[in-house]
Amino acid sequence: MTIAIAQTGAPTAVVNRSLAGFIDAVGSEPVLFGRGGPEALVEGQFTDVRPSEDELLRTGSWLRGGRRAVTSDDLDTIVENLERRGVTGLGLIGGNGTMAFLDAIANRATERGSNLPTVGIPKTIDNDIVRIDHTPGFASAARYLAATITDMVRDHEAMASVEKLRIVEVMGRDTGWLALAGSFHDHDPEHAADLVITPEQPFDLDAFIADIDDVLRAKGRALVIVSEGVAPELTQQPVKAQNHAQLIQGGVARVLAETASTRLGITARGEVLGTAQRCNTALMSPVDAREARELGATAGAWLRDPSGPSGVMASLNGAGDIAPFPLSEVGGRVRHVPKEWHAADPRELRSFHTWLSPLVALP
Repeated sequence: MTIAIAQTGAPTAVVNRSLAGFIDAVGSEPVLFGRGGPEALVEGQFTDVRPSEDELLRTGSWLRGGRRAVTSDDLDTIVENLERRGVTGLGLIGGNGTMAFLDAIANRATERGSNLPTVGIPKTIDNDIVRIDHTPGFASAARYLAATITDMVRDHEAMASVEKLRIVEVMGRDTGWLALAGSFHDHDPEHAADLVITPEQPFDLDAFIADIDDVLRAKGRALVIVSEGVAPELTQQPVKAQNHAQLIQGGVARVLAETASTRLGITARGEVLGTAQRCNTALMSPVDAREARELGATAGAWLRDPSGPSGVMASLNGAGDIAPFPLSEVGGRVRHVPKEWHAADPRELRSFHTWLSPLVALP
């Protein structure tokens, strides 16, 4: 038995915890590590040298990551590479695109007459994978955002005489989970964002400016959170690009700040938090770290067991229970924020904050 594991997409603060759990669960079985995202699988770049626990605790993503528009020929090459190395089971860590990729590999192996057990390990700060209550990586990003934006509100309060409006842009191309997380303020109710704008909400520029004007009239300043995927028509950022192969530098916050400044005659700043959201380990959620490791361990145990579930993603419900879901029900699908949380006013997000509170675990 030889088990292979790789990662696609971007890192998270806890992705190495999933790898550590996986390694623990497979025990002494031979493991091949594909380092470098889908390129590693296509190019056959494997190593059998296991990382130490210390390496996994201090490295951003030991498996590394990346994206690639995978072709039909690539799938044949991947299966051939795995067959050549005697791989009897494959685990992939990643998001909904990764689950579709893993499903495609499994199907191609079956078409070629090869039995290749596969298990997906969920990972994304976007929290947009279906069939799971929350994804490893999200809680740590949410904790970072909740703490950081609270500090930014405090800072903005001190600078309101020279900066009336501050717009903070967070990650989230298609969904607003991270933007909503930034509105969490149970740890400091007096310093909350004033508005939160997500891709799930229809965006109207005139209404947006009017809402900001209302806040300014009421309190003299306004801090707004926007998802990077809001109003893509206002920027040249490739937020809807297939495979996300083009880099996104951020931009909608600055465009909206400039527009509001011109229309309302105020000083305004646009801030882009960028990749700090996904890689900050100083504010790692302890719940996130534990669950990431447990999901990795479960996937490793399933692949080690000849009768274990295959063609599945290891999923997690709200109670913390882990169960398998078919990759065909997960891959390529986007879990949007439910309608009851489509609110621009953080005061209307009480039930969301209640759900999020144990995940961010802020004092």
